[in-house]
Amino acid sequence: MSTMTQNKIIENIFKEIEAIGDISQKNVVPRGARVLLAYKVFRALDRHRFRLEPADIEECLGDLVDTREFLENLLKENNFTESEKTQGVVKEPIEEAERMQYLYGLAWGEQSDQEYYHGASHFKDRLLNSNIDISFLESANCLDLGTGHARYALAMLHLGAKSVTGVDFSKYCLDETERRLKSHSKERSKIKLVHKDVYDLPKDMNNTFDFVCANSFIHHLSDPERALEIVYKTMKRGGHAFVFVFAEDNTPTWRAIDLMRELLKPVPIWHTHKTVKGFEVPGNKIFNFLDYSYTPIQHRFKRKKFEKTLKDIGFKDIKFLEGGVIHDSVLRSRMFEADKLLYGNSEIRYLLKK
Repeated sequence: MSTMTQNKIIENIFKEIEAIGDISQKNVVPRGARVLLAYKVFRALDRHRFRLEPADIEECLGDLVDTREFLENLLKENNFTESEKTQGVVKEPIEEAERMQYLYGLAWGEQSDQEYYHGASHFKDRLLNSNIDISFLESANCLDLGTGHARYALAMLHLGAKSVTGVDFSKYCLDETERRLKSHSKERSKIKLVHKDVYDLPKDMNNTFDFVCANSFIHHLSDPERALEIVYKTMKRGGHAFVFVFAEDNTPTWRAIDLMRELLKPVPIWHTHKTVKGFEVPGNKIFNFLDYSYTPIQHRFKRKKFEKTLKDIGFKDIKFLEGGVIHDSVLRSRMFEADKLLYGNSEIRYLLKK
């Protein structure tokens, strides 16, 4: 397929995403239909990431055309009940911070044990596939910020770490972590779980850890730069850190995610969760769908500006990780031109030193 043809298809993908957004904004769309539309948009782009071949952008476009036509036909039939017609924006009956905790409690809980442990292996793969010598983890005392269900904490121990302190502000997540780790008594004895806000860590954690992990949570915080400073403060001199954040990129991926968020604004998290479970969707897909759609804060960083921030804070040996696993945009964009156009580098990961 020529570059001109690929660019035209990508242009049409953008147009279909915009059309779905415009139609849904100008009409009353019931909650159940909103969830289905959002998931169809998510699936149109997501399913190509897990194939060891270029993304089929023609198929992606076809899926989005089908989604738009489904919406148009739904509105033509107009078989909505009065309650569906009057559904407006629904606020979750909880504060933003608690909403985030609730979201991740639901989302992480959807992963099967197999998906959970497979996800833990991604940490090792992302480092090794970027030609990183991981011997620094041997006998290391580690800090896992935004530990969630402690998947990466588990991975650190499997790579030789001496201990891991996992910090998370979500009691929902930590309760589920305790359940998951029951069958891993050896590892559990080396993991200390701390229920705390990253902005409120005790001073005795400063200059303490050989390795600090901040995987996929900095971009959900109100003050990302302050969080990066905390990563730096908690590291020992000569220590390492792993940081993963979302990257700003003018590709269909982020516009599709913005559309999902717009579609689901009037829909409570619990309703979307229950509806998607009814689709018999795998747990890791439910996690990603809820994560992209409902996090109250979702920063996206320009790579050059983000790297300057890291340098200004004091990090040294800033290594951009170009390797990854098959669904990582940074790897797919290097392998396939179609994926570069569809996904860009929407995620950026670094190994840093102090």
